[in-house]
Amino acid sequence: MRYFFLTYAFLIVFVISIFGCHGDKFSNTPIRIFPDMDDQDYIGAQSKSDFFSDGMGSRKPVANTNPMGHSQNTEVSEELNGYGNKTTYLHTGLINATNFGKGLPEELDLKGNKENTTALLTRGQEVYNFKCAVCHSKSGDGKGIVTEHGFIGIADLRATQLPEGSIYDVIVNGKGKMGQQGRDLTLYDRWAVVAYVKMLQEAAK
Repeated sequence: MRYFFLTYAFLIVFVISIFGCHGDKFSNTPIRIFPDMDDQDYIGAQSKSDFFSDGMGSRKPVANTNPMGHSQNTEVSEELNGYGNKTTYLHTGLINATNFGKGLPEELDLKGNKENTTALLTRGQEVYNFKCAVCHSKSGDGKGIVTEHGFIGIADLRATQLPEGSIYDVIVNGKGKMGQQGRDLTLYDRWAVVAYVKMLQEAAK
């Protein structure tokens, strides 16, 4: 009987030492006999992945899909206020599969339309000051408030040689230290920022 209690006590101590007490916190993933999909494989944003042939973990949405709660819009005015995912220049900044285009999309109706141009630049300034100026500064010189807190290597937008389509792609998908902004900005707001950045470049000449 004595050995039974000693063995029983030993088992209790052993179990507690391995699994811990209720409420204890551990840095390692707990052992689960039936995980029930609690832990799933995932790829961090902008991380590499050997699973895909191009080595990129971040994937572009499937063409012609829409964010939840949105639908494909046939009217240009409605389309510009959405987050569509077509393969046109308006949606991608690409004129073909690999090359970024110059100029602003014709869907913005800017040619000879001073009112639309003014509205686009005004909106571009609003969005830029809210979303971009903290890093790039209001003048676009890359010396925003974050540089006072140790952030370095922020692009001087006034000096960039990127065409409009490429600037659009950076805004939507991010680049380097800059994260994706496409999920927060409508098509109109994205191109408004592009137009405003080009205006900052012209003003700096």
